[in-house]
Formats: sequence, C-alpha cells, structure tokens
Amino acid sequence: MSAQYDLYETPDPDSTGEQKPLHARIVPNGTYSKKEFLERVSRSSQTFNYNVIDAVVGVVLDELAETLAEGYIVELGELGHFSISLKCTHKVMTKREIRAESICFDNVHLRTSKEFKRKIKREIELERVDKSRHSSQKVEFPMEQRQQLLQEFLKKNGGITRLEYSSLTGLSRLKAIDDLNTFIEKGILRKRGAGRTVFYVWQQEQ
Repeated sequence: MSAQYDLYETPDPDSTGEQKPLHARIVPNGTYSKKEFLERVSRSSQTFNYNVIDAVVGVVLDELAETLAEGYIVELGELGHFSISLKCTHKVMTKREIRAESICFDNVHLRTSKEFKRKIKREIELERVDKSRHSSQKVEFPMEQRQQLLQEFLKKNGGITRLEYSSLTGLSRLKAIDDLNTFIEKGILRKRGAGRTVFYVWQQEQ
C-alpha cells in the first residue's frame, strides 16, 4: 500500500481571516514496535537473526548515548548526524548569571543525510485519502484469508507485485512486505526480479 496523505488547512495563528493554502500531511498507517521492526529486519537479512540484531542495536544505542553525553557529534553513515542541545533552566540575560546548575540537557537531534532522503524519495509511492474515511477502523483479514486471496489472484494473473498485494488485502506497505516474506519462508512463494520490478509467483513455478 502506498504512503497515504490528505490535505489540511494551514492554521491562521494571527487570526487575519485570510485564506491559507492547504498543506499535505501523511496519514499514518500505524506504528511498528521495536520488536516488529527488528523481526522485519531479520527476515530481510540472510546473515543475522533477530537475537543478533537486537543485541547489536542495544550496544549501538548505549554507545550512542554515552558518546553524545561526552559532547561529540556522531555520524552514522547514510542515516545522518546525531547531536544534542542544551537549555537554560531559567531566563538569563548576561553571561555572569550563568552557573553550571543553570544549564541542562534539552534534546537529541538527527540531521539526516541527503542520500537517506533520496533513498526514501525513490521508494515512496503517494496515495491521496480522505482523512474522514480513513479514520474509520479498517478490518484486517486473518492470515489464512489473505493467503486464500493471494492464491485466487495468482491463479488468474500468474504473479503479483507488492503494491497489488497491498491493494488486495488492505495491508500497509510494510505489513504487505512482511506477509510476502513470510510466504517465501514457508515455501509458498518465490521472488522474481529486483528493485521496482520485483514480483512474486508460486514456489512450484520454475
């Protein structure tokens, strides 16, 4: 399923009464927990299982926190640069008023790299939705029914793309990928092609 968005009225904080242009905003498909996301990563990896990835992520987070606390900026490849900001605990007008206890930690900032932004731009597929209709809860078919829908689709069409499977089942992009990877692990599907040309067929089809 594509990333869904809707158009919203831009606020008028000064109450000028002027009509403001609409702005686009993502309508979230849901939230991946850490466990769900790491399970997805482990399914995509041919080298590391869930426990290894979970342990590595834990070590990286611990080291990242300690390094930032020491005043360093940390660069993590394509993801970007992590840094921290400080704040004064009360209003200070001159430097003479500053004491160590007057300054404290405020926030962590991530400045994403241009390459990471380009990667998202290459992957994203946008679909306009009506937020009022989107707010009503979608019914998610159970796995057995999704597999049956998939089987019926493949009988008629021979293969299926991730976008077609999302539309067929109503799943988000990430959950659709999870389903397809699960079917591959079970020996039900096999993947053909690469990149945007990937599609899926029954495992018995060679």
